[in-house]
Amino acid sequence: MQAPLFLALDPEGAAALRASLTERAVAKGEIIFQEGEPGDRLYVILEGKVKLGRSSNDGRESLLAILGPGEMFGELSLFDPGPRTSTAAALTDAVILALSNEQLRPWLAGRPEVAAALLQAL
Repeated sequence: MQAPLFLALDPEGAAALRASLTERAVAKGEIIFQEGEPGDRLYVILEGKVKLGRSSNDGRESLLAILGPGEMFGELSLFDPGPRTSTAAALTDAVILALSNEQLRPWLAGRPEVAAALLQAL
């Protein structure tokens, strides 16, 4: 897996983290999270494409990014559980992995090198 969260890990660490992630299938057009909602987890794309967008002042959507397999999004919410600053929606049928703040913090406690890699990715 190419997400920055995994790149700093040895194979055993990557496997342990992968085991704690929740896999979710999302259909094309499905909203994963909405701008303004409280954020509490990051996501990694296994298959498919996800778009990130933000509402502009005139009500139109501003496209921020189109992401594909191996990329992660929503990671800021792990450090700042405030409202989401964008909306994430599946552009195609997709499979994503979710990691909540509660799952990540204890896991990172014994792995400072992973915490540093994640902060660099932000």
